[in-house]
Amino acid sequence: MVQQCSEQMSGDNLGIALPTMSTTPSFDWRQEWRELKEFLKKPRRGRIASAPFSQTWRRFLLVFGIDIAIVLFVTLPLDSILDEWAGLESKLEINGKIALYGIVFAPIIEELVFRAGLRKAGYSLFIGPIFVACFAGSMLVVGALATILMSIAVIDKIRMRWVPEGNGRRFARGRAFIRHYPYVFWLYAIGFGLVHLGNFYSSNGRDYLLVFAISAQLSAGFLFAYLRLRQGLLSSILLHSLENGLFFALEMMSG
Repeated sequence: MVQQCSEQMSGDNLGIALPTMSTTPSFDWRQEWRELKEFLKKPRRGRIASAPFSQTWRRFLLVFGIDIAIVLFVTLPLDSILDEWAGLESKLEINGKIALYGIVFAPIIEELVFRAGLRKAGYSLFIGPIFVACFAGSMLVVGALATILMSIAVIDKIRMRWVPEGNGRRFARGRAFIRHYPYVFWLYAIGFGLVHLGNFYSSNGRDYLLVFAISAQLSAGFLFAYLRLRQGLLSSILLHSLENGLFFALEMMSG
């Protein structure tokens, strides 16, 4: 009984679970769609119940299908409008090296930065923001942010050394992180989209419209994170790579 209570109060098991998951071998597409909508409304970090490959590949296919639908019915129409209104241009010069980086290396790096530590409070609050700031390209910003966050982390670590092991304050911090976890999830998803603003520019100076050019990246930030928390980091890396590969293929065909 004591061991059971201890397990329930430990790190990743603090009273959280993902939305109700199917435990039967069959895969219910409608149920999965409902779970996805519920999760995006109120994200939860939780350990993933093991599922057979027959379920995981169908979930992967569903998320990929939603991702492609958003690109076809939202991103491409918006890009056409932005071409007219903002003179939308891409800074990326598509070639073999860029495609290789985008399909192989970028998914690994970006998934490690934006989604690998989504379950860890220490990473999400102190380490992740520093790595995300690196995408801004300003070492001054990175240095300042790193100094502030690391100072807070060190002070908190020292302060907690004086808190007795059984003190409820230790668990209170974990419960606070879980309670506010949706904001952590949403901020990382939105941040993933925003760092891609640097891929575009407006040829007529209407840079304020460029935020509409990253609709695909914004939606991908949410969908990749959902798949990462449901099936693990490898699934989100594969989906990320597949989406980038499709993007480069379309760019090469149209260019």
